[in-house]
Amino acid sequence: MKLELYSRPNCKEAEKIKYFLNKNNLPFKEIITETPIKDSKIPKNPFFQEKECSLLKIIRSHGISIVSYYDEFRLNQEIIEHIKKYNAYVETPK
Repeated sequence: MKLELYSRPNCKEAEKIKYFLNKNNLPFKEIITETPIKDSKIPKNPFFQEKECSLLKIIRSHGISIVSYYDEFRLNQEIIEHIKKYNAYVETPK
């Protein structure tokens, strides 16, 4: 599993996601962009909302998930419970 956080400067949602990842000792790669998320070339969320300013891309061997705002319940399901259930690990970014 790999984690990539696409964020904009001074984004409160990105700060919350970073805090969650650091609190759980999960390595991630942060990509900071000045370009609004909807205009960049990163994966698009089909349920895009105008207020989005950050995305967490979760790359697994069987697919990719996108978390577009801080939701601790969903982050726990998508990452923590997945790690426990499948004995998975998060790769350290290069």
